[in-house]
Amino acid sequence: MKTAILNLIKTVLLIAVFTTVYSCRDNEETAGASKTLKIDMVSASVDENGQPLNPLVNTNIGYANNTYVIRGSGFTGLQHIYFNDYESYFNPNFVTDNTIFVTINENTPYVNGSNKLKLVTATGTAEYDFIIAPPAPIVTGFQSVNAADGSSITIKGNYFVNPTVKVGDASATIVSHTLTQIIATLPNGSQGKKVSVTTLSGTSAYTSQVGTSIYDDMFYGSISNSTWAGDTYNIAYSENPANIKQGEKAIHWNAKAWSAFQIDNSPDIPSTSKGIRFYIKSAAPISNGIKLILNYSWAATPTISSATEYQYIEIPWSEFGLTSAPETMNLTLNHAQGEPNDIYLDDIGYYY
Repeated sequence: MKTAILNLIKTVLLIAVFTTVYSCRDNEETAGASKTLKIDMVSASVDENGQPLNPLVNTNIGYANNTYVIRGSGFTGLQHIYFNDYESYFNPNFVTDNTIFVTINENTPYVNGSNKLKLVTATGTAEYDFIIAPPAPIVTGFQSVNAADGSSITIKGNYFVNPTVKVGDASATIVSHTLTQIIATLPNGSQGKKVSVTTLSGTSAYTSQVGTSIYDDMFYGSISNSTWAGDTYNIAYSENPANIKQGEKAIHWNAKAWSAFQIDNSPDIPSTSKGIRFYIKSAAPISNGIKLILNYSWAATPTISSATEYQYIEIPWSEFGLTSAPETMNLTLNHAQGEPNDIYLDDIGYYY
């Protein structure tokens, strides 16, 4: 039912655009079709709010599964429409000699194509420079989080088409990149800044700031681990990528009922930091069932939930009853529930 409603809305919008832009047929269509096949402009059919565009706005960039208006002449007898050499279906009822409404095929490639829109009619072909934009970039992490200025990091994610990388407001130098991975060199002043990737489709930044991890595939400094009830745990878990948020490894804690996992003796915590951060997921959902104990104090113990997909958690120092950052961090995660669970932790640190 939901899909049917969405399709109906699309149809209504398309008809609205057609009616708004061309409430009546061009006079030349009734007098006879134009003999010159050419493309004058391409425009999105609706704006970012889903409202019909009037007047149309010329563009040379489009997105798969979106509807566009093609203006020109000689469109009578249209046989094929190609974007990046991939054919898109068109409804002949939405074609005049001067106007075409077409939805770009959702499977149209956005890399290694001609970057052309091509029309084929009974009398010939016409081409127009037109780029199919990828989806907005997705950054799933970078390594190492504690990389020094001037060293290289590996950024992972997807849709990295002609990317640029920034750390804060400074540009990073891209060494190499694929659709899912970028190797870049950190500029000076990167510490405490976020890493972002920008393409023509948008910008995505990873949550953690450079230089702020106490665990990123490994614990930094002289950290030790223990549990309350002899639980088993693995601080270099790598078996299933779905249970790893950042990098190649995560922490897998087989949590018994009413148990806890301790992270003791962290490196020094910067006085300008605002709180702790980490990613967490569990095999079964946990509703407000994990207490956080900082530096062995039970005076203030914020409680969090855990879902079956990784969730990003930030907790300010004030929730632990502190007015400033502690010098070090001994963090205990108390599984305060009566059922055992598999809990995964990754990319643990602090934030500014």
